[in-house]
Amino acid sequence: MPQTPPDRIVIIGGGHAGGRLAQLLVADGAARQVTLVCREPHPPYERPPLSKGLLLGTAKPEAMLLWPEGDPAWTRVARLSGTAAEAIERASRAVRLADGTRLPYDRLVLAMGSTVRRLVCPGSELAGIHHLRSIDDFLAVARSFTERKRLVIVGGGFIGLEIASCARRRHLDVTLVEASDRLLARVVPPRIAERLARRHVAEGVALRMGTMVERFVGTARGAVRAVQLSSGDIIPCDLAVVGIGARPDTGLAVAAGLEMEVGIRVDASLRTSDPAILACGDAATFWHGLFERHVRVESWQNAEEHARVAALVLRSEAATCSAVPWFWSDQYDLSLQVAGLPTLGVSTVERLPGDGTMILFHLGPTGRIVGATGLGRAEAIGREISAARLLIAARAHPDPARLRDPAARLRAMADRQTIPA
Repeated sequence: MPQTPPDRIVIIGGGHAGGRLAQLLVADGAARQVTLVCREPHPPYERPPLSKGLLLGTAKPEAMLLWPEGDPAWTRVARLSGTAAEAIERASRAVRLADGTRLPYDRLVLAMGSTVRRLVCPGSELAGIHHLRSIDDFLAVARSFTERKRLVIVGGGFIGLEIASCARRRHLDVTLVEASDRLLARVVPPRIAERLARRHVAEGVALRMGTMVERFVGTARGAVRAVQLSSGDIIPCDLAVVGIGARPDTGLAVAAGLEMEVGIRVDASLRTSDPAILACGDAATFWHGLFERHVRVESWQNAEEHARVAALVLRSEAATCSAVPWFWSDQYDLSLQVAGLPTLGVSTVERLPGDGTMILFHLGPTGRIVGATGLGRAEAIGREISAARLLIAARAHPDPARLRDPAARLRAMADRQTIPA
């Protein structure tokens, strides 16, 4: 009796979501042909240490690999490194690579992640100006930390602030330029942003808010030596890092005619409008049943969750994305953590457990908790946000007075919650 040929699964994107998915698919030893198409020459790795331990010199690149030594993925995944997918041929179920190679598939997973937004202005191509995404980008900046003294950071988001924290600990002079009137304007409430700004200023970071880069000024040898701002001020520097956000990498999906919604629109099981194609990670806008809407999340936790769900779906098991979104950022000795979708909140309850820690709970129109934002010591914040995630998952409608009371135990509140009908 003829044997059924193994399922051919092609994953485009060797980042966190794609790399973890490939690992999970081969872990059970089933007969699958898993091919991972990686634009970067490196094996899949985790990104959070890039803007933290790698810049501080406390984390080595090899410690960031998703596939540890001896993992079955090394031998059971066909990894095509340093190559890019050029087109998806949906009718014939094949992926065409930039070198002309065609990869036939039974199921295809799009895990291309996101691409950095580049700052284009006079002088933006000078040497010493870095846009950060890959491990090579961060390694170049880490080397520059030992050679340069004056750093200008463009962008007051998570990446810019983490770099500022690392640079000050490496004794660089740091100026951070932000077009908005406050830090993290699209991500955290003003009260949290103000506390974080005060800490950066106390650590010696010069914040230039409400202004933009007009141009970079170079030396005769083509290296950056200053930044001219829209305010007219000129900031001397010998190193500049641009961190002004990222956009989902959806070019292949758009060209293939897949349905879009900022990212690649998928259902709760990560299926696209083509039943043979899934999408996951930063590039996917997925249906989240807990919040009853499509969302797109860029985080370590989301990459892990999507890889888990996609692996189950590709094994023909039932699975949906249901985990409460969660993100963290380490700056100095502070931990900033965000859970749920705070932007859905219409009111905020403040909790001050002590030691400078602040938790903000975000409540929806009916009083349901939809998000939480915390800043403070890592242990305290971790404990509070962990309990808040349970409350969010339970669709809880907690008493605001108890949320505000630092003596009330959030974990006990979460344990007593039930999901309403």
